[in-house]
Amino acid sequence: MTEQTSMGPDRWRHRRRLVYFTIGFATAMVAFGAFDWSDRVVSSQLVIGGVSLITLVLSGYVFASTFDDRWSNYRGPSDFDSTHSGTDDHGVGC
Repeated sequence: MTEQTSMGPDRWRHRRRLVYFTIGFATAMVAFGAFDWSDRVVSSQLVIGGVSLITLVLSGYVFASTFDDRWSNYRGPSDFDSTHSGTDDHGVGC
């Protein structure tokens, strides 16, 4: 059964689960690489790979959610739709 949100069915449920698992795996890579002193080359590659994986997954998640909002005609709150002009009563910027 699909979870419901205020915007309809939650299409991101499985994507979030995959992101959480991947971040956990990459964090374990970094932790193991940080505390394993048996082989410095392997340890440094684990840390570099884990940090790269975290960066890649988080960047992809942000890009994909922005892309999905744009192309699914999401009409949520936006700063561009605000009636606030950015100035106070005297014309001075806030």
